[in-house]
Amino acid sequence: KTGKSLAAACLAVVLAVSALTACGSKNAAESTPAAGAEANGGGEKVLKVAMECSYAPYNWTQPTDANGAVAISGGSDFAYGYDVMMAKKICDELGYDLEIVKLDWDSLVPAVQSGKVDCAIAGMSITSERSQSVDFSDPYYNANIVAVVAADGPYADAVNVTDFEGATLTSTLNTVWYDVLDQITDYAKKDAALDTFASMVAAVHAGKIDGFTCDMPSAKSILVSNPDLKIIDFEGGTGFEVSNEETDLGIPC
Repeated sequence: KTGKSLAAACLAVVLAVSALTACGSKNAAESTPAAGAEANGGGEKVLKVAMECSYAPYNWTQPTDANGAVAISGGSDFAYGYDVMMAKKICDELGYDLEIVKLDWDSLVPAVQSGKVDCAIAGMSITSERSQSVDFSDPYYNANIVAVVAADGPYADAVNVTDFEGATLTSTLNTVWYDVLDQITDYAKKDAALDTFASMVAAVHAGKIDGFTCDMPSAKSILVSNPDLKIIDFEGGTGFEVSNEETDLGIPC
């Protein structure tokens, strides 16, 4: 679904609002949006949505509320991106106010489990492992995995994962993007995971790695400010072997 825009996915997730309101944390049932969203000072229900606020185009941090950005709880900055757009549409549908809670990636699922937040909207794939801890909405987007390399580098013409023989690749820890690199370790190096896209881009520019893996929306966002990079979009079964479970995105709640 490479050509499908996340803006369209944002609209599609509204159709799954009933699935979201029906789902609940396996360990904190009272924290479901329908039953346990907290009321604000004016008595309105508030949906607490967690995200990283650092991974464009899904979510990012900005200093103003321009374009409809939402204030980040406990700080002076604002969050925006497709995840925020989806959260706003869900709240509009439910008649709730929205509170964005900024958390790091590894804290998202535990926050949902504990009831600290009602859900997380953060480009998260619906894996069987995560589904043992939290419930998920129906999938709202399928994010295919691509590689990002230097446009003038030795792997710029790759069309198959086997074309990365001798390459050094990485991604972010605890993601499907990093896990799939186990499939190429017979002929390429899976380097230590990095924390952010910025650090991965810097590593490519410095020649420390040959490229990194991520999903197509993230890759397109990265290239906006890094035109010297190139997306390797595998087609026709030439890419990593992944299931829909690993690439379908949902909302844990």
